[in-house]
Formats: sequence, structure tokens, C-alpha cells
Amino acid sequence: MDIKTILSYQETDKKLYQMEQSLAKDPNKQRCNDLNQTARDSQQKSSQLEDQAGTVLRELNELKKNIKTIKAHGDEFLGSDVEKIDIEKIDEAIMKKDRISSNITALDKKLTKLAENINQILAEFNRTIKIYNDAKLQYQKFKSIYDAKVKELEPQMNELKKQLLVLEKSVDPKTMEIYKRKRNDRIFPVFVQLHGNACGRCRMELSASAISKLKSEQILPCENCRSIIYFN
Repeated sequence: MDIKTILSYQETDKKLYQMEQSLAKDPNKQRCNDLNQTARDSQQKSSQLEDQAGTVLRELNELKKNIKTIKAHGDEFLGSDVEKIDIEKIDEAIMKKDRISSNITALDKKLTKLAENINQILAEFNRTIKIYNDAKLQYQKFKSIYDAKVKELEPQMNELKKQLLVLEKSVDPKTMEIYKRKRNDRIFPVFVQLHGNACGRCRMELSASAISKLKSEQILPCENCRSIIYFN
């Protein structure tokens, strides 16, 4: 392997890598990612709240029907002519009246509780919408700053990419394939020199057998950081 050509390629690529890392770690981009997640979470939350509201409204409508039916029975009973009621059925009639009254009281309490639930859901929905709208506004602000940085670096990055295409022609295809595969895995630098008895990137100490193999084959993948150690 002609290590000099790939190292020359890597040295130019280093500048591009540093710019890419600068953009990837830019706090404005990180903030955009966070705000984007907040907006997605808010959308999901608002959807869940809409479903909850729909369920509560259906329960509320059903409850209103039940109350209307029970009250109708009560009105029918109260409108009955007491004098025509069989004396033996008075106790039964009284029990029926008590049951109707009890049911109406219970349903009224449930109705009040459902109304409270609707108000809580509505308040939470309004808070969620506000969070979503605020996140969108903030996202646009930070994205504008980040886009300006991308625009500033873009000409330099494009020029480096052109230089790399030229340099690539002088690199052995198999070596280039190894390099690109590692680079795509965000391993950089890809090729590092043996530093004493350790990896030149992560400084992990190599075993005697590993060093022997490295000296024999000229290159060896680091078991720790996965860079390619070369011996020269």
C-alpha cells in the first residue's frame, strides 16, 4: 500500500471533516433539532388531547340522554294521581321515587366531573398549541442563523470536494474503498501512525502479537477506535 497518497488525501479531507463537524456541532443546529422535537411532541400531544376530548364528549352526550330519560320517568311519576295509586304499591312507588332521585344526583355529579375534564383538556390543549407555536418561531430564528453559517462555508467545502476528486485518482481503489467506508462511519482520521506501541488515535496499547502482525502487513485496524494503524 502506498500510504503517502492516502495520507495526502486524508490531509485535505481533514479540512472538510473539520468544517462538517463544525456544522454538525453548531449550537444553532442543536437548538433547531431540540425545537423540532418539541414541535413533534406537541403535535402528538394535541392529537392525543383531541382523542380524549372526543371520548369525553361522547360520554357527556350519553350521560345527558340518561339524565333526560330518568327525569322523564320522574316527571311521569310525579304527575301521577296519588289517590289512584294502590295503597299496597305506595312503598314500591316511594322506592321508585328514591331510586330516580338517587340516579339523577349521581348522574349530575358525573356530569359535573365530565365538564371539569373537558375544561382541563381544553386548557392543556391550549398550552400545547402555545408550546408548538413558540417552538416554530424559535426554530425559524435559529435555522436562519445556522443556514447563514452553511452558506458561508459552502464555497470552501465545495472547493475541497473538487480537490479530493482529483487526489482520489492517485489512490489505490481498494485503499480508497476502505477509507470511504470508515469515513462514512464517522471514523476520523482513518489512517493513523503507530505511536510507540499504541494506536496513534486512541492511544490504546497494542499487544506484541498485534505489533508483529502490523509490521508484517503494514496496516492493522485498531480494536478500540477502529481507525487503521499503519507502520512506517
